[in-house]
This record gives sequence, structure tokens and C-alpha cells, in this order.
Amino acid sequence: MAALLMFSVGGAAQAASDPAPAAKPDPNAAPPKVHGPEKQTRAAAAGARPTSGKSPKASPLSRNAAPSGFQRVTSQKVQLKNTVTDPDGDKVNLTFEVWTANAAGEPVAKVKLNDSTYGVIVSPYVESGGTATVDVPVGKLALNTNYVFHTNAYDGSLYETVWSPWAKFRVELPVDLTLPTPDYSAPNPNHYDAQVPNYYQTKPLGQPGTPLSVRSTTAAKSAVEQCSEPDADGRQVCFGKSVPAPKGKAPHASAKAGVAAATAGVEWCNTDFESILATRFTECDVRSVPVIIKMDGVPQAVANFMFLRMIQLDGQNSFTEHLTIEPAQQIPPAFREINFVGWNHLCEDSCTPQEQPASAWTGKTWWVPGEMHSASLTTPFTWDTSTSGKEYLYKPDIQIDANILAADGKIRPFVTGYQWSLDYDGGTEDLDRIRCDTPAAGASDGVVPGCVFVNHAPVYTFNAKAFPQAAAHAWLIQKATPKHPGSINDQKPLYYMGDEAQNARSRNRICPTGWAANNGDASALVDAADTLNCDEFAFASSYNSGGMSATEGGLNPAIPAGKTTPNGDACIGTYAKKHGSMVHLFSLNGTDPTFSEVCGRSAISGMHNQESMGGHFANFMKQMRIKDKDAYWLDTRMDDGGTCRYGVGGGQPVICQLAAR
Repeated sequence: MAALLMFSVGGAAQAASDPAPAAKPDPNAAPPKVHGPEKQTRAAAAGARPTSGKSPKASPLSRNAAPSGFQRVTSQKVQLKNTVTDPDGDKVNLTFEVWTANAAGEPVAKVKLNDSTYGVIVSPYVESGGTATVDVPVGKLALNTNYVFHTNAYDGSLYETVWSPWAKFRVELPVDLTLPTPDYSAPNPNHYDAQVPNYYQTKPLGQPGTPLSVRSTTAAKSAVEQCSEPDADGRQVCFGKSVPAPKGKAPHASAKAGVAAATAGVEWCNTDFESILATRFTECDVRSVPVIIKMDGVPQAVANFMFLRMIQLDGQNSFTEHLTIEPAQQIPPAFREINFVGWNHLCEDSCTPQEQPASAWTGKTWWVPGEMHSASLTTPFTWDTSTSGKEYLYKPDIQIDANILAADGKIRPFVTGYQWSLDYDGGTEDLDRIRCDTPAAGASDGVVPGCVFVNHAPVYTFNAKAFPQAAAHAWLIQKATPKHPGSINDQKPLYYMGDEAQNARSRNRICPTGWAANNGDASALVDAADTLNCDEFAFASSYNSGGMSATEGGLNPAIPAGKTTPNGDACIGTYAKKHGSMVHLFSLNGTDPTFSEVCGRSAISGMHNQESMGGHFANFMKQMRIKDKDAYWLDTRMDDGGTCRYGVGGGQPVICQLAAR
């Protein structure tokens, strides 16, 4: 009856008989006797207890410590070790206990390393004076987390009565990129939409002249002043070198409306300020050009004009120039009239400008004091496409003649001229160089005659939303290594290499058969049909490839120490692996890159590797008319959003949460 009564009152009676909750583990508690009671032997009676070393270590260690003195372990396969001695020379082992820690290295919570009573790991016996080592089971320690551990010795009879000093460590791989979840429905970016105008003159590899330059902010290196002959009084008129337009002196609304009509659909080509910008198919050169009246070489009056020339490669056998002239400020009263009376277009053989009559101008081509209107002229060019497999280089030019009448009563106007090609800043003098080509005889790949601005590098864009593994690998090598292959921000273009045999040699050196299978992880695969691939970057089809030797024309050969032939062992090695619910890109276990490497190879999903290039890259090549040694940029469409634990650079680990754009 009593038993039934106890059951009927339920929780209250049961609670009275339950054991008290287990006390929170104490990091300063005496070491547990994991082997049972001490053995009362002669050695025990003599008190000869074993002793742990004072400098326990975690491994494998990076060459650089983590912040606050934490040892940086660079593998998910963590080993803990400490030396141990026994006065009697007995063999000894060590018990290893691990705790999470705060930033100061103080223990916070005990980590249960296995299912034993105490959750500790005991090493095998070692000789006195040796080093005891244990392997922490994979998954027991989290990445990027502070830990401390200490040890306690046992010689088969006696325990060490205290713990060793704490050792602080973190499991921080040199590369740990958390990737976004793939969206396989995301469409490939449009190559034309991805082209952003810029002022970088990026010539094909090996071409003479300035290979890559920002428009000079100093006086023009090659521009010349273009002047009339002085008259008997020593007076002359000049077109001066183009200079930046004065701040706050942009043309008024009516002038802008005229320019907008001449450059319809190209919003970035306008006369708001002096600039030179280009895409693969459009070039816009805007200059502030002074018209100067001089006496004995000394300026007496100046009228500043904005000259805009936009060239559009808008046809298979033709292209078009749009020229706009307008004052930057009202014409000053020192001039009675400025009249542009003639124009002459120039181009190389097989390129023919179609000169337009004066009536083709939109807006009158003369100005008197106080006027601010604009005048525009459109001129088509044609080129000869009759020869198959032919390549041409053109540099369209224009000469503009003007009559300038001063307002001092002298009726005879001064006649002078302005030629476009005589007024370039250094580093932009060939941005308007046009390459036109015709397909080879019998070509069946749909290529038609066409032209590009050969010294402007187009942008190839990854579909990072659909294929983040490949995009993240390229992002890592582009951001964290000194060559920055394909980075427009670092002005490090990729150069296409069209030799298929060399492509294969370069790839096989970086990615030998079986490397991905031996170093990858199946958790990165998309489905049962997917296989692991070795993804090399910079691409094997580029002169930037680490697998291309210098004697073969390679820019960045990856040569391991003591070797003479490029080899992927000199690249940063990574692999994709699912960790928790997300796929990460990790550095290979046991590797500790310096981030001075010139290349990367990564074991990733074959689907991600192949679909990030494949037909998408082939379309880019065709649409942008890429030829051997042409420069191009790579936009990985990956962004760290400021999440990188140590930033990126300086040889520090690259631990980031990436997002796809």
C-alpha cells in the first residue's frame, strides 16, 4: 500500500530519491585515477611519481601563432603531445584532458573526447623521457574555437598528483572558406552585360608600348600644342594640350541634350568631365581643349572646348564615329568667332571613312561670345572583309580645321587645325586601336567578321550562385596570392593561351591523374553522377598558368624547391568538403601555405568545375573575339563581405564566409 501511495504522488516522492545534479566540472580538480587505485608497490612506497612535461603541444602547428598566444593547429586531424619522465625509468603514459577556453586562455567547458567515464584520452605507454601522443577523434574539436589541454602521468603504479600546465590551441586551417548554398537555377551571367567601361590600356601579351596604365594625372607625355604660323605682329592661335575641365564648369543642360542625342544608349559617354573609357566594342574619348590666342608665345585669351569622340564597333564590316564639339564655358569676348570649317578622317589601308557633308552636322559649327550650343557629326567607316582568315589593325584619326577671329578689329581670321592623334596622354594612346578579323575559310562555328578594341580587356564572369566551389577557389588565389590572376583591381590580367598541346602539358603538371580522387572528399559532390575534379587556377589555357614554364612563355611557373619543371606541389592545395550543413573549401590537411604561391589546385565537384567554364567560357571567347595572348579579367562574383577573420593578405589564414553575387 505504501508503494502504491508513493507512486501516486508522482514527482514529489520521486524527486526526493533522485541524485543531485552532477556538479559542473572543475578545471582545477585533482586528476582522475583513470586506471583505478594506485598499486602499493615498492616504487609507490618510495614516492617515485612520474611527471608530465611543462610545455605540452598541439600539432600540426602553423609557422605563425594565432592571436593571444594560442598555438595554431593547421589540420582537422589534431594530435596532442607532451613529454613525460619517471624517476624509476618505468614506462609511462599520459592522460589528456581538453577544455574550451575564452580569449584569455581560461578553461570554460570540458570537451568529452570519447565515451569513457571521464571523457579523456590516454596515450600508449612510452619510455621515460619520451613524448606521449594522442589523436583527437575527428569531429570532437570545432574549427576556429579556442581550446586548452593539460596532461597527467601514470607509470603503471603511481599517478602524477597534479596536472601539467595548460596549453592553448586553436584548430584554424590556413584556408577555411564557408561557401554559399548553390542555386542551380541561377542563369549564367550575360557576357555583354558584364562589360564595364574602364580606362586601362591592356595590350595583348608581348605587344610594344605601355601594357597597362592609368590615365596620366600629370602633363600629357605625348601630346603636342597645335598652332598656326605667327603673323607679322607675332600673334598666333593654338589648340593647346587637353587639360582637365575646371571643376563646376560642366556644360549646361542644352549642351548636354545635344551630346545625349549623339551618344544615345551610352550613358557613360558624356562631356561632364575629361575622360577616356572603353569596352570591347565602344570607346569614348572626352577632352577639354583650349583654343588660345598668343602674342609672342604668351597667351592673351582662351576659349575652352569639350571635344567628344565616341567610336562604336557596331557592324560586321563597319564601325561608326560620333564627334561632338561644344564650349566648356561661354565663349569669351576676346573672340569674335570660332568656326570649325573642315574635317578629314584618316584610317589605314582597307579601312575607308565615309566623309559627310557640312549639312550632316547636328547644330551649327561656329560660336560667337556667349554661346554654349553643341554640334555633332556621325561618320561611318567600312573595312574590307573579302579575304578569309585575315586580321587588320586600324587606328581611326580625324583632323579638324578652324578659323579663329579675334575681337580686336583685325578682320583676317587665323587658320589652324587640331589632329586627334597628336593629343594623347601616355598610357591611353592606343586604347582606340581596333582589331578586325575575318573567319578562316571553311569555318563552321558561326564566327562572322567583326572588330574589337584590342587593347581593352573584357571581363569573364563566373556563375558563382550556381557553382560556388569553382568560384571560391578562383577568389582565393586571386585575392590571397601576389600574382592576383585576373584581378582588375590589382591590374593583373589573364592572357589567353590558345595552344591545346601546351594547355594539356600545363594541366597535367598541376593536376596529374588521380590527384583529385586522392585528395578530395565525396561530400562535396552534387549527386551520384558527379565525380571529383582537380580545378587549377590560373587556368591552364592562360599564360598565367603555374604549369607553363618560362621557356614555354609562361609568366608564373610553379617550381617546387629543388625542381626544374612546374609542378602542382608548388601551388596552394585545397579541397571542398561538407562541414556541418555547409560546404567549405579547406586547405589540404597537413599543408601550411605561405600565400606567396603563384597558383592553386583544388579537389572539387566536377560539375562545379566544368560548368563554371565549358560552354560559358566558349561563348565568352566567341563573343569577345578572344585570340591568343589577348588580355581579359575574371570576375569571380564572390564576396567576403568583411567576414574574413584576419583579413586577406600578409600570409595570414584565409577564414571567411563567402557570398555569391
